[in-house]
Amino acid sequence: MDKGDLFTVYLDGVQMMVCVVGVYREDLSGEDVVVLAVIDKDNLIHVPLAELNSAFTTTKYVN
Repeated sequence: MDKGDLFTVYLDGVQMMVCVVGVYREDLSGEDVVVLAVIDKDNLIHVPLAELNSAFTTTKYVN
């Protein structure tokens, strides 16, 4: 899994779209952990990067 990957999962019979937000290794256990965000398909929008850059200055967000 890579940051930005989208996939569909079923939880208790409900279909949900999930995005990988980040991946890290837990210090104490050494276990790989994935940070996920659940996405509502009705609220999903696609914005060209050039438009996103004009909406935010680089000092306001970090990738």
